[in-house]
Amino acid sequence: MKSLKKFVESPYVNIIIGLILLLSGLNEAWDTLSEDIMNGYFGSNHGVIIFGFFHVLKYIPDIFEGVEQMTKK
Repeated sequence: MKSLKKFVESPYVNIIIGLILLLSGLNEAWDTLSEDIMNGYFGSNHGVIIFGFFHVLKYIPDIFEGVEQMTKK
């Protein structure tokens, strides 16, 4: 259980998951993204884009903190 928890809480894994969500949402919405925004149409793929973007942003500081700690040693 400890190794599973460590894996799930890993910032690297979470950034990869966020990027997958972000890219899959963009893949679905790319062709009509500007039209959807102009017309006010928001579907689930737009929510996936936003969720993925913020998921990545949430874990970027953890990555930089880890790199900073490694360079101090």
